[in-house]
Amino acid sequence: MRVDASVVNGWFIKALARKYRLFTSSEISVTEAVAPCLRRAYYNRVRRYIPTPVEALKIIGSRVHTVIQEVLRSEGWDVEVGVSIDLGGWRLVGRADAVKDDVVLEFKTVNGVLEEPYESHRLQLQAYLTILHAREGYLVYIDRASGKVKVFKVRPSKTALREVIERARKLKEALEEGQPPPPTRGPWCNTCPHKWHCLKEVRGRDK
Repeated sequence: MRVDASVVNGWFIKALARKYRLFTSSEISVTEAVAPCLRRAYYNRVRRYIPTPVEALKIIGSRVHTVIQEVLRSEGWDVEVGVSIDLGGWRLVGRADAVKDDVVLEFKTVNGVLEEPYESHRLQLQAYLTILHAREGYLVYIDRASGKVKVFKVRPSKTALREVIERARKLKEALEEGQPPPPTRGPWCNTCPHKWHCLKEVRGRDK
């Protein structure tokens, strides 16, 4: 059996595919709904975006909680807990990193120590908390470079869940109609795999 770089890269991509399952047409994930740009989530679906080996490695490597899953389990936490809410013909779905009693944990790796949590992460956790009827949650940030940890306490919010549901509904309707949502410009555009396709479509529409 020959093992070279292409074989190893293939393993990373397969591992990513197993970790992040494809959603059906009747499912919108919380992660998709809270994304800063719904158009990127739309393109990920319709263009069947497959991460490059480098991107796959970064995503797999960023899932810090997988390293401590056994520790969490030994302390009574349930890990990778499925979250779902039926919205009449379609579902909002997600997967919480760790749940114990009425507390939910979400682990995130970042570049640099944050003063405040990212809005998308806060919305994601608030949605999980509300759906699970949990009392409180904690966003656990780990700085990739220094290893420093910053923890933010988050409370459930029905208002936040309604916002996530509304964003999910917009994405679902866009997918059904075959029309991408309007782009949301920001620093994330620089690393978006659909950047040039998005610009081309916007320019074509403006002519």
